[in-house]
Amino acid sequence: MVTTMRSGRNRRQSVVWKAFALLLAGLAITAVIFSFEKPRRASPRIMVSAVSSFNSGGLVPGPTVTVPSKSLGAVAANRDIWLAISWKFSGEARMLNAVTVGGVPARRLVRSNEVPDSANSEIWMVSAGSGDALENTISVDIAFTFDGGNPSITTQVYRVIGASEIPAVSAAAGRDFSISITIPNKGVALISLIAPGTASGSLSNVTEDFNALCGKDFLGIHASKNSTFRQSVTARFSGNATVALAAVALRRANSRPSKS
Repeated sequence: MVTTMRSGRNRRQSVVWKAFALLLAGLAITAVIFSFEKPRRASPRIMVSAVSSFNSGGLVPGPTVTVPSKSLGAVAANRDIWLAISWKFSGEARMLNAVTVGGVPARRLVRSNEVPDSANSEIWMVSAGSGDALENTISVDIAFTFDGGNPSITTQVYRVIGASEIPAVSAAAGRDFSISITIPNKGVALISLIAPGTASGSLSNVTEDFNALCGKDFLGIHASKNSTFRQSVTARFSGNATVALAAVALRRANSRPSKS
């Protein structure tokens, strides 16, 4: 009888310890996932401002293009800088290897084509809030480094406050007329488009923050879209040629995608 009671108690203890071990493992995995994002104060909504832009006006000397004195907007604790970029080469398949903002490396979140191509749209970001190298910076040089050649390039600089540094979702379309993305509750989408050889056109269902010809090489459009509720948005190009698009949807800092 005593042996049986001990055996039962040992089994119960074993089950408890196994459950405890599984709980610890789950917490460790969660900690690893969120270690990629700097902790930041929860925000009721995301604030996005298109603070500066650049248009090379056609092909310029490369492989590094340095754009002087671009505004990052006012300093803020939860500030991030997001860059919507479109670029093209004259018949050369290239890649954008690096972007630095005031000498600080940015990271790419999405690009329309994952392999070398003669044209591409991309979205990059760099942290610029409290504790970051750019925390007190309002104007910087931005450098774009390619793997060779002489590019043409446009970019829109966005000051983003209160967003997670990890997009809720991203989307890419290498050769298409539209792109669809789901924006979280009280979130925002950023979209970058390049239309090689196209003289005109617009992007529907979004706010166009930049729409201009880059010399005779391409039409660049950089746009944003705010949403107060969870919303699937399709941005469609009005021109008569296929385009390359890249998009991210940002959720609020320390928030999760909402089902509402």
